[in-house]
Amino acid sequence: MNVMVTILENLFIASGVISLLLAISLYGKRTADWGGACLLFVKRIDLSIQEHKWYRIGVSLFFIGVLVRILNLTLWG
Repeated sequence: MNVMVTILENLFIASGVISLLLAISLYGKRTADWGGACLLFVKRIDLSIQEHKWYRIGVSLFFIGVLVRILNLTLWG
């Protein structure tokens, strides 16, 4: 059980990071403003619908992965 939860947690976190990187790369390709892509987490920038979708999916998956990690450490650790 513990091994499966650890695999699930790593899968969520990795998928979240990949989705966030995809959103940043889509924004960078569209605007050619790679410095603005770094500011994505600090201030509000104009994202397209597709970029915003991948950004939200990435944040959600990463957050779920962190929650699974906390549950893994507290309940089964």
